[in-house]
Amino acid sequence: MKKAFTLIELLVVIAIIAILAAILFPVFAQAKEAAKKTADLSNVKQLGTATAIYLADNDDQFPLQAGQDMAGVWGYNYNKYVPSDWPATASPAVRTKYSEGFFMNTTQNYIKNYQMLQSPGTTTVEYQPTNPVAVGKTKQTTNYAYNGLLSGYSSTSIADSAKLYVFTEGNGKIAGKGWGFANPALICNTANAGCAYIPSKSGCGANNGETSTYFNTYAGGSQWLYSKGQNFGLSDSHAKFRRVGASIAPNDTDYRTDPETGYDVNGIPSSYYWDGCHAWLARPDYDFSQ
Repeated sequence: MKKAFTLIELLVVIAIIAILAAILFPVFAQAKEAAKKTADLSNVKQLGTATAIYLADNDDQFPLQAGQDMAGVWGYNYNKYVPSDWPATASPAVRTKYSEGFFMNTTQNYIKNYQMLQSPGTTTVEYQPTNPVAVGKTKQTTNYAYNGLLSGYSSTSIADSAKLYVFTEGNGKIAGKGWGFANPALICNTANAGCAYIPSKSGCGANNGETSTYFNTYAGGSQWLYSKGQNFGLSDSHAKFRRVGASIAPNDTDYRTDPETGYDVNGIPSSYYWDGCHAWLARPDYDFSQ
């Protein structure tokens, strides 16, 4: 006579399997997120190394946040194409010139890998989806943001290079296919004039670089990429994980490590810290002891 499991025994086994699955699935999810976080940290570190090599080849001056058009106008307030020549027809036409001088394009000879411009686990949103792509070109996907206050700035003039950020995952969990941006960005409205950071004094002037602006995340991207935080690339070329929006209460974020505040329950900020003229944590002359 063959022996078989009783119905009760089968139900007990199924229940045990269900309990084990409930215990293990969150562990697997955490392990997967940890792997993405580690891979992303490697990306940010390599971006920092590439920037350090760029500095060595360019008189210790950081890459630009944007280029100029033929009339000398700075494209600080435009999204930049990545690469600069992917569109069959740029919209507007001057966007190509603005994009040519943009950090993600000028450092590509040192990075040599567009895939490093996107964090693992992000959702891709296509930029200008109806704009035809030029023959032989490919839209590249990015979600990192470049600290525009460092545009053309000397690395030897930074007050605390171990704490000043060069890169954040400024667009959060949303990655833009075909474009990149600087955030914050220096406001430079005067054509045919320099565009460089000018520290706050008695007030914000109208000259190029005396004020800066900060952009909201594209398509509502949460800043919580991994473990309610993200990886920052610092100006001494090292990379570090930081918690951001540690509390959903607007005044509970740390202004010395988190550039933004007013986070909602999904990790989307509503405002940023500033000194009245510039984004607080992005200032290259900030000594981080205040």
